[in-house]
Amino acid sequence: MYSIGDYISYGNSGVCEVMGTEVMDSSTGNSAGRECYILRPLHDRSCKIMTPVDNQKVIMRDLISPEETKQLLEDIPQIETLPEQSARQQEISYSKALHSGSCREWLSLVKTLNQRIESRRQNGKKVTATDDRYYKAATEKLVEEFSIVLNMEVGEAKNMLLGAFEAQ
Repeated sequence: MYSIGDYISYGNSGVCEVMGTEVMDSSTGNSAGRECYILRPLHDRSCKIMTPVDNQKVIMRDLISPEETKQLLEDIPQIETLPEQSARQQEISYSKALHSGSCREWLSLVKTLNQRIESRRQNGKKVTATDDRYYKAATEKLVEEFSIVLNMEVGEAKNMLLGAFEAQ
């Protein structure tokens, strides 16, 4: 169980701070009588999420450690890219990686999209809206988690991540 002040990764909401717990009253439907976390997403401090402590539908996990973060950045050259597929299958693959809750999968997605975007630019083609959307979303998830884990500003974490891709 998480404690007040812990940071966790929660589904598509990204990094959230645990603000407390509360037992839901009977007017809240499926969660009635269940203990729930009160979460505040890092990217939207005005938002409040209530989710059952034993939620099995949404990925809720500890943030990775500073050591794991550094190892992932070192592993970028060895991280495999996603396979080239039809546009529809490609988007399904992107979505699966983005919603996996895994930093390694997010890095694979960013690496794939870095290569794809660069190739399109070199061939005089525009970046697709799909590629741009998934690139931004995966990068944001990584930067958000890395900034908390490594206790650095978001801008610093973004520069560190982008620099790790440029170094490969």
